[in-house]
Amino acid sequence: MAQSYNETLDSAAAIPGYYDSPWPAECGGPRRQKAPRSRGLAVTPESEVKQTTRVNDEWNVMMVLRKPGEVFMMGNNHIDSKEKYGFLERIDPVTLETLARSPNLDTGGHTWCGGVVVHENGYLYLNNGNRCFKLDADCNVLAERVLPQDSAYNSFLIMADGSLVMKNMEHQHDGISKFVVLEPDSLEQVGEEVAIPENSMGRIAMDTTPEGQFIYVPGRDTFFRFRYEAGVLTMDESWQPIYRTGPYEEQTFSWDSCIAGGGCYFLDNGDNEAMTAIFSTRPFGQRVPDRGAPFRGLASSPQKLFRIDLQDAKNIDHIAPFGSPRGNIFSPPAFDPVRNIGLAFDTGNGHFGAVRYTEQGGFEKLWSRDLRISMQMVLFIDTGEIVVNDFQNGYDDLVVFDIESGEEKARVSTGSQTANGMFLSTGWNRDVYYCSTSSIARMYVE
Repeated sequence: MAQSYNETLDSAAAIPGYYDSPWPAECGGPRRQKAPRSRGLAVTPESEVKQTTRVNDEWNVMMVLRKPGEVFMMGNNHIDSKEKYGFLERIDPVTLETLARSPNLDTGGHTWCGGVVVHENGYLYLNNGNRCFKLDADCNVLAERVLPQDSAYNSFLIMADGSLVMKNMEHQHDGISKFVVLEPDSLEQVGEEVAIPENSMGRIAMDTTPEGQFIYVPGRDTFFRFRYEAGVLTMDESWQPIYRTGPYEEQTFSWDSCIAGGGCYFLDNGDNEAMTAIFSTRPFGQRVPDRGAPFRGLASSPQKLFRIDLQDAKNIDHIAPFGSPRGNIFSPPAFDPVRNIGLAFDTGNGHFGAVRYTEQGGFEKLWSRDLRISMQMVLFIDTGEIVVNDFQNGYDDLVVFDIESGEEKARVSTGSQTANGMFLSTGWNRDVYYCSTSSIARMYVE
């Protein structure tokens, strides 16, 4: 059954299982469309675009919104730190100062960026390393769960019945990642773990359809789809497209996907020297990568954007929009299903651009820019704006582009001297939040 645009947009209405806010989870919702329900920036030549930055010397990961005016930030220890911990803060939405903070949260010794989500029950759930925590709005810990694998897990999905679904990361090619389902009250595990046939690094996405809820997970070579029903995950044998067709020296794995416009969109060539260092020890993150290691990819091929049809796994389109060898990314693309425009990039070579998915199938290039993006974007569908970071000359900027034309509409400096693969998040009123190692920032329009 075909669905309307509104039925397939996380930003159209409150999402079952999630708190009713414009940005209750990373990427705005489980389809990872990066499109908020808050209004766009609507930058004009007369607009004043400003920024506020706070330095805290921690590894800041993401912001989520709860009640009007409430902003929560989660993060973990700086990767250089010998102490391993996660944390949650409620911050002032304008000044970014801390209003409440959790105690330092156990990670099982792992250093990796987890996630936080606001449940429809009003509580916040935080993952860091192989731990899951339930917290209240004052950042008090109400429950804790040690997750079954000695591995880092990368965040949550909330299903329509309120259950939490998580997946551990495995970088080794012979490793196997597994799903675990938790109930939201006391974080008890629901049923047995469910194995994914390959090791998986990217975060999982979920699509709600008239046929049910489906979870999309990237493996080393294959994208997999699992049906979720009443705490049970069942692999969909009819949808197992192989996307990595070259040798590993030529093509490496995908990170996260974006479910939009009837397709699963993602980028390949996700492995790099930093991942080799971080995941070379267990617990993860005991070895600190060299500066610049995230930009040095392991694949020799150009960066590619993929689309796999949600109805027909054999219908796979891809494009290498920039053509530069040794393409490398460590965050996912975005896709505007209203304009049929995909946003792709190559972090290693410093390229960013837009392509249109045509009615006949296949991609056509629209525009490209020299830009070094590393972070998860924010896409304002109402105003046709995309907000990205740009790491140049040792500093990270925030930049606003027009999606159709590629016109640069605004740029501010965050002051951050580190660019990682963390998350941009929308604010409450024509603003965007930025998280990176050592710094957080807010870009806003006056």
